[in-house]
Amino acid sequence: MHYDISRGERQTLVSDCAAASEAAAVALARFDERLSRANPVLAEGVRQRGHAFEAQALIGLTGGLCPLEDLCLHDAGMDVRSPTREITRAAAMLDERRRLARREPAEIFSPSALRLRLGIEESQDPARTDTETTPSRAAKRVAAPWDRIDREDDDEDQADEDDLDLEDDHHSRADPAFAEIDALLARTRKKLDAWNDLSSDEGRKNLTLRDPGYDAAGRFARWHQILEEGRGLPAALAAALALDAWLVLEPSERAGELGFALAATLLRQRGLAQAHLPTVGLGLRRGRFRWSPHQPRNARIDGLLGALSESAAFAQADCDRLALARTLMVRKCAGRRGNSKLAELVELFVASPLVTVQMAAARLQVTPQAVEAMLRELGGSLPRELTGRKRYRAWGIV
Repeated sequence: MHYDISRGERQTLVSDCAAASEAAAVALARFDERLSRANPVLAEGVRQRGHAFEAQALIGLTGGLCPLEDLCLHDAGMDVRSPTREITRAAAMLDERRRLARREPAEIFSPSALRLRLGIEESQDPARTDTETTPSRAAKRVAAPWDRIDREDDDEDQADEDDLDLEDDHHSRADPAFAEIDALLARTRKKLDAWNDLSSDEGRKNLTLRDPGYDAAGRFARWHQILEEGRGLPAALAAALALDAWLVLEPSERAGELGFALAATLLRQRGLAQAHLPTVGLGLRRGRFRWSPHQPRNARIDGLLGALSESAAFAQADCDRLALARTLMVRKCAGRRGNSKLAELVELFVASPLVTVQMAAARLQVTPQAVEAMLRELGGSLPRELTGRKRYRAWGIV
């Protein structure tokens, strides 16, 4: 895959997407400023809900189904059913966004850190012939299973011959026409035993299949070059360009959704989102635009800029909804005793997308019966029950 932008194309891109870039930058900056001035608990609640909404949206963009309540229960280790593949993927994206939000953008975008995250081998110095002939530890770690098979065929064939020498009597009594088939079956059994060995790290890594012609290092190098070329562009346009290049080049064979989190981190690095990590995938999911590599580049980037504006608008509405729900619940805390846990329960509802009785009892260090009593005290301001069950119930401001 190629992704080349000439100087003339860049100037055309800037002129065509100037309005959408400015609108996205203004929307993101306004919400970020509001979040930086908001109540700390409310701001944290908006950020945590944004992580969950983004993970759910990224699964939805791929055609999967990921209920928000199941994701939050799985994240809290309180599954009521076996998690599906989509839930597991969404939980991994949720953890990834939380890690990126805690780290500094400069540390995230260092080439060594990105290569380590994507499992890409460090580029070798052509002047050193010893490193070319001797694979490094990182190269052994990310090498595909069939690459190791090709390198080890000669040694294994010799070992198989030694093993077969011990069975000469058996093969001498067998039909010579089946000798080659027996040798092939012996090698196959030995190879399958090595691949299915889950007792060692090497055996478990063999189960991860990779395309030997994927050229992840080359794709990543081209994407990183696009990332560097975007330094002179406006922040929102540079983030949209980096995300578009990621979706086209696909530098990672296994972590395709990472590009959305990296684009959001780029916005944080450029100062448009210092108080939160934007939900780019959520804006793309909620909008009418659907990204496709067959569309013109300017149309793709303009659509991604519109997704940034949509994500900021949704975040503003979610912040309003969360602030209103908090105001209604805080009114129920008036006139309570000083040792009452009701105010802490309200803050837990604000800070968490989903709250269960067991989770609230563990966080507040009270009994489940006390949590049930406090839920009844909230009355009409109690958030909506999401599961529709009589047991293992959950409430959330959705």
